[in-house]
Amino acid sequence: MSRLAELIAAAGLDDNLPVAMATVNREGRLEHAVAGRWSDGKDAKASDRFYGASLAKQITGAAAALLVRDGLLDPDVAIAGWLGDLPRWIGGITARQLAHHTSGLPEAGIAEAALGWNWTEPAVAQYLIALGAPTYIPGTEHRYSNLGYILLARLVVAISGMPFSEYVAARLVDSPDIGFPTGGIGFAHAAGIDRLPLTQGDGGLWTSAAALAEWLDRQNRDLLHIAAITEAPGRLSDGSATDYGWGLGLREYRGRPALIHGGSWAGATGKSIRCPDLGIAAVTLTAGAERQKVGELTDAALEVAYLSGSGRERPRS
Repeated sequence: MSRLAELIAAAGLDDNLPVAMATVNREGRLEHAVAGRWSDGKDAKASDRFYGASLAKQITGAAAALLVRDGLLDPDVAIAGWLGDLPRWIGGITARQLAHHTSGLPEAGIAEAALGWNWTEPAVAQYLIALGAPTYIPGTEHRYSNLGYILLARLVVAISGMPFSEYVAARLVDSPDIGFPTGGIGFAHAAGIDRLPLTQGDGGLWTSAAALAEWLDRQNRDLLHIAAITEAPGRLSDGSATDYGWGLGLREYRGRPALIHGGSWAGATGKSIRCPDLGIAAVTLTAGAERQKVGELTDAALEVAYLSGSGRERPRS
């Protein structure tokens, strides 16, 4: 039994709960393990795609950062120039404020409570139009907002001229097992989710654990040359730093920068961690395990990735 399989077995998860884990160690070697069964009775497989929920935000941040890298998006210019159908105060927000959750938009939980399970692009668009004022002065606070990342994805669409799913597939990922499918979720194993998530940017990601771990490894090596953008902390108007980059929580592992994110939706829970200096990454995806347990599993998997390497650090490209 692999070390990851041992971690899953020791976690005490329901045998009927599908779970997938994957790591990349310091030598660049991918390891993955799956366990459990889906609601249709089928055993989970390594190729199965899970719903990633807010794990999508790091890909949305990377998508916007590509536009900044290519000189197509000034992150400090008001988004109204690209998204003209928004109230004036929202149009004055910048892409950087959206990315760092300093936009003045309602924090996570407020819009969700108002819309309930009608978390769709049209419903969110109407909610944004109806907002009369910011929750706080943009730039003065850090408050995590799903709305901000929906707007960031819309910004990518407006500037690139491509549907978000196509832009991601063409520019950011290199596996058919990771992406943002549109037109309804066609995966058989989506049966574990009571209501389909139908927004992109804040969520919308479907991926296998192995495909996401490989994507994290590519970011560790900075193959897109956007790390200077995505991994920089946000700054408030008073100059103080936040602990959030572009879709990335900024933490530490063994004294080195660690980039994390969690995600949850009814029937889906996941977490990812990567450490660029050490060249390691870990991800756990489940069909709804407790968030704390998923976090602990992912932390343990990262330790396995660190200890299973040769000790050499893999430099960035």
